[in-house]
Amino acid sequence: MRIAVVDALARGRGVRYSTFDVVGAGPRVVAGIAETLGHRVRLLTYEEAVSGGLDASSVDAVFISAMTTDMGAVVKLSRLLKNRGRDTVVVAGGPIGFSWRQLLSRTGDVDFVVVGEAEPVLPRLLDALDREGLEGLKTGEVPALAYKTGSGEPVLTSPHLHASVQEITRFKHWSRVSLVYKPVGVYRYYVEVARGCSNFYRPILRELGCVKCMLCRSEVLEARFRCPANIPPGCGFCSVPYMFGPARSIPVDYIREEVEGLVGDGARRIVLSAPDFLDYGRDWVVKGPLTDPCNPPANVDALEALLSSLSSISVFERGEGVLMVENIKACLVDESVARVLGRYLKGTTIHIGLETGDFEYNRDVLGKPIGLEQVARASKLLRDAGLRPYVYLMYGLPLASPKVYYKTLSGLKVLAESGVEKITLYKYIPLPGTAFEKLGTPVLSGEVSKVVGELKKRIAEYNLNLKKQLLGRELEVYLLYSRGRFYGYPVKHGPVVFVKGVKSRGFSGCRAVVRVVGVGERYVTGLLERITAC
Repeated sequence: MRIAVVDALARGRGVRYSTFDVVGAGPRVVAGIAETLGHRVRLLTYEEAVSGGLDASSVDAVFISAMTTDMGAVVKLSRLLKNRGRDTVVVAGGPIGFSWRQLLSRTGDVDFVVVGEAEPVLPRLLDALDREGLEGLKTGEVPALAYKTGSGEPVLTSPHLHASVQEITRFKHWSRVSLVYKPVGVYRYYVEVARGCSNFYRPILRELGCVKCMLCRSEVLEARFRCPANIPPGCGFCSVPYMFGPARSIPVDYIREEVEGLVGDGARRIVLSAPDFLDYGRDWVVKGPLTDPCNPPANVDALEALLSSLSSISVFERGEGVLMVENIKACLVDESVARVLGRYLKGTTIHIGLETGDFEYNRDVLGKPIGLEQVARASKLLRDAGLRPYVYLMYGLPLASPKVYYKTLSGLKVLAESGVEKITLYKYIPLPGTAFEKLGTPVLSGEVSKVVGELKKRIAEYNLNLKKQLLGRELEVYLLYSRGRFYGYPVKHGPVVFVKGVKSRGFSGCRAVVRVVGVGERYVTGLLERITAC
């Protein structure tokens, strides 16, 4: 069949407002599955698809990869596609799949929604479409597939499935990124190294029906799957354990082959992606599923093997490319972990989730057994090893009292002393597949509203003051021309730079050095010093 895969990740209602340089792994996974199975595949961005770059009548099926927050973009795109080609099959998937009922209720232009991981579903769906077409498709033979019945009722064929590592590595991920993301070297390409999360704790809340059986804290790792109250596993605000199951690590050789394919096609910034990078290889040393977030310790040998193998790729050896990781859990960071990460990832950012400064709230209400002390220790170790720690906090969380936020406020000093480069404060949003989904969004009022306002102010001041330290310094960036101006994306990540002094649009995609001449809360301004590579 002729297949188009559309990257609609982070497009919200149809416009991308942040993280412009991020390319998620999901669309490339879907394209790779279809291509491995022998179909003719084209991958394109949401912007190209909606602007007329996709003739829906020329393809048999369009697969849209999107997040829950991209509902508006998917509705808009699916309507355009059906207007261009009524016979084209439109399929949505990715995290948005867990909002299948809402999506199908909002639009009649999405034919199917793949719920959960693609590997157990797409081969059967593609085979059935190829054999029978849309009209003859027997939906019951495809698992985890949502669609509308003849009466218009959204239904799901089966619960979602978790792919084994063998299923995941059966398919070669699509890597011809220069055809899609231009200029190719600017973007951060996410490469999956572990799927799922090891945190199978749950919130211990009577509001959720918890009977305090404590199975989610059991020493028997498999017992953590069971919950008499059917509370989804993991942090109360996060859907990853429910959606993707316990952490499973991808073999080094498979990851290296994908990275080689990407850099061979021009990619220069690779993010080794996992809900927690330090889960990598931990599932290889436990009996049963990896469902404990902090025990056993990080598998330093596995981390070393992975990073050593990838760092030996010539692009990284010559310093023409950069490897990065994103999220880690503080409880897994020790001296040996920091030493290995510092050896291969020096100068790059690394993100640590704290959420609040109240450990008891984190452990019992959020289901996250990590607190300020652990995060501060991890940040200091990583900073000393040459990395740049970023810390996540959240506000607007369910059942968070003023005390929780006061503790978070007082913890800012501890984070500053540990060398945290940036604190990111997120607003809590209820997501499908999370323990907190049914609790709704709390209304901030009274003392809580007051202390949250102070928290926002203090964090904004903290981040701005640290950016002021960049004044006069040189940063190495990739240049991108867009909408009449040049932007600079720091090679090893960091604040977006509004670049002045670039005289030709032809420098878009080049690597350059800029000198910082101004700062704002969310960006810096830089003056072009020199072009280093094009």
